[in-house]
Amino acid sequence: MQSFIRRAALVLGALTLFVRPASAQEDSTARTIAPGVTLRHIVRAEGPWVIHALSVDLANHDLAVGVARACDRLTGRERPSAISKRLNAAGEQVLAAINAGFFDLEGGSGATVGNVVVDGEIAQASGTTASLAPRPRPIRSQLAIESNGRPVIARFRLAGSVRSAHGRWTLGALNEPPVPDGVTLYSEWSQRPPRVPATMRAVSVPLVLVARSGDTLRYRVLADARDTTERGLVVGTGSFAAKVAALRAGERVTAVATMTPDGTPRALVTGWPAIVRDGRSLVETVDSLEGASKGFATTRHPRSAVGISRGGDTLLLLAVDGRQASSVGMSLAELARTMIGLGAWSALNLDGGGSTALVVNDSVVSSPSDPTGERAVGDVLLVTRAAGSARITRRLPARASIPSCVLAGARDPDR
Repeated sequence: MQSFIRRAALVLGALTLFVRPASAQEDSTARTIAPGVTLRHIVRAEGPWVIHALSVDLANHDLAVGVARACDRLTGRERPSAISKRLNAAGEQVLAAINAGFFDLEGGSGATVGNVVVDGEIAQASGTTASLAPRPRPIRSQLAIESNGRPVIARFRLAGSVRSAHGRWTLGALNEPPVPDGVTLYSEWSQRPPRVPATMRAVSVPLVLVARSGDTLRYRVLADARDTTERGLVVGTGSFAAKVAALRAGERVTAVATMTPDGTPRALVTGWPAIVRDGRSLVETVDSLEGASKGFATTRHPRSAVGISRGGDTLLLLAVDGRQASSVGMSLAELARTMIGLGAWSALNLDGGGSTALVVNDSVVSSPSDPTGERAVGDVLLVTRAAGSARITRRLPARASIPSCVLAGARDPDR
């Protein structure tokens, strides 16, 4: 009898971890957005904090999670609500969107920092930690939606090669700044020529896309770099400059680009840093693991984050208001504790500050901190409805202009 009572007490104790009533210091409301999608609005006096949490039941096959680049290109910025409205007008059935990766604001390009995969196609990726910056950065953690729809947080990197009659070379980067002493490929996702330091020996050869099959791109070498057809560019730097220079007009070049581990996912965005793993906070080690500074980790900011339940069947999108009297924002430690309390077994910090915005049914439900309101960002995570989970729509770079696209730079108020 006593053993039965002990077992019953343990079961009841475990249940309280998942069904915790709101305390006197917390006010929480919830509403169903669609079957399998629930939005919670949480007000906590502790911060004070205002938290917006969207849970997505991934066991519901009528739902899918994807990624959209602002302006459907690698350059430019767009407000999350504008992306949602634009895609809904095109029949995408977007239920929710949240700002995702860090991006170039002051430079005006809107370029995302890190790897990006859109609808199963690598838009931007690097295979090494090498960088043209003064200090190489470690590869940042990323959220990937695998081909079976399951989410995973890991450090993915580019893996691939470029082959021609002159040899086979490791592909160092795709639509990223040229890697030192290596080969970089620029596909139709890249709208601007790469910037190569004057001190770096580099050779660029123009290509035209002939065929595409999964992760394999087949090109023909062009004679004239001014050719305006859909094209690519292969750049060799350092000891690879002479090898790329040996390519001649009309020759065939085959590029294979995939991600490791586990191949190219359906969708991928880069965050920074991972804050929860195996149900425990990683915040004490983010400086050594991913190079996050102490100031960035400990200062309270508006925050965006994504979390995954222990079984991987629930995705959590979180926006925390900040820099306001009603909500001061969170440190990474506070954010990690919040994600764990809401059921995240793993979690990733996304771009925050003035970029934080959660959109539901085309409307912003969080309170952005910029005086001008919702900020135009580089990319977003999307929750969509219906057949989108089974139908991967290859969204190539937009050729037509998008009215909501912002191409100009601005002073970054978060710096």
